[in-house]
Amino acid sequence: MSREKVKFIVDVMLGRTARWLRLFGYDTIYKVDADDDWILFNALVQKRTIITRDTKLAYRAGSVAYLVRANSLWEQLREITSQFSIEPKIVLIRCPVCNGKIDEVAKSCVLGKVPEYTYLTHDKFWRCENCGKIYWRGSHLSLADDDIEKHLLESDTDEN
Repeated sequence: MSREKVKFIVDVMLGRTARWLRLFGYDTIYKVDADDDWILFNALVQKRTIITRDTKLAYRAGSVAYLVRANSLWEQLREITSQFSIEPKIVLIRCPVCNGKIDEVAKSCVLGKVPEYTYLTHDKFWRCENCGKIYWRGSHLSLADDDIEKHLLESDTDEN
């Protein structure tokens, strides 16, 4: 599905899942203190799909909700990426912390705002327009790519 067309709102039970959806580039609202009424209202007004493990919320929301059945994070992500045809690939479009848009910024703009070693060894930087967090393609993203490869892209030979 197109990242621009699909927007999610995720309930409190799926916070880590929301972070990964943002890392995959999807506009994903996650609010720790959101109750079911708030989630349902915002899903309807903003035309978002609710991702939930709460059967009562899924029932109330009907066709605007997807009930996640898997228990573990990686099973949940496998289920959701399959259901919504999401390519499990990190793209620096959304802030995984606050869901703000991330834009590339000139290297000079991050001088003194990132570790000196990072500044000297990287040329591309991105900043969240909402919270100001700065990103770069460092080892943390390589480790996340490794997790995606290990948990989402490899076929489970143990189950065959």
